[in-house]
Amino acid sequence: MVFDAERRSTESEAAIEGVVLPGSRSGRDPDRGIKRGRHGLTPETVAEIQRDRLVDAFVEVVAEHGYPQATISRITRAAGVTKKAFYDHFADRDECFLTAYEQGTDLILARVEDARETAPTWPEGVLAAMCALLSVLAAEPRFARVSVVEINSAAPRVRGVRTRYLEGFRTLLTSPRHGVPGVPDAVADAVIGGVYSAIYLKVDAGRAEELPELVSSLTYFVLLPLLGKEGAARELARMGRAP
Repeated sequence: MVFDAERRSTESEAAIEGVVLPGSRSGRDPDRGIKRGRHGLTPETVAEIQRDRLVDAFVEVVAEHGYPQATISRITRAAGVTKKAFYDHFADRDECFLTAYEQGTDLILARVEDARETAPTWPEGVLAAMCALLSVLAAEPRFARVSVVEINSAAPRVRGVRTRYLEGFRTLLTSPRHGVPGVPDAVADAVIGGVYSAIYLKVDAGRAEELPELVSSLTYFVLLPLLGKEGAARELARMGRAP
């Protein structure tokens, strides 16, 4: 999949949102270059710059070509570094995938948790969290594709990390606050899987920018098993939303 110029504007969008995910910047951005010869940078600083460029380049290449076709040569070319530099930082492509995935997902979850924590009620927290999640993914189509779609082609150890992250959402449903009764783990997992599937379909179709359109429907879907059909609809209406 080739991303057009409009989607490459995610750097400015990410800056506005305050979240800069892997892949939002070009690995070959001139501002991130290292001059040949004497440059005054410590070896640690050079290594950090190279590592960051490789992570951004990895997401860019995987998003455009797919993980199976994301060769080390393509990644290093996109980062403007040598293959030796790649192996100085990562044992293989899977380790680079893990680094990019964990770095980006941690940033997203921090934004989601901040939004949820500041909401006065549990339903409003669900809505705020959903808005935060979908807006960030919509603004970052490269990372969205890599973390939601292309991760299915990664090794089991990478997919296992995704599973652990998804399991982290269980407590939102099994131990909700404000006196709302929780649901069993199996029900929570089913709800989480449903939300993930809805996001997957949009991203896989190359329509990540449409994710915010799912906010009301997916919020209703999360509220439904805890509040019931009427309760979920009533809460959405109170928040100015419709399922």
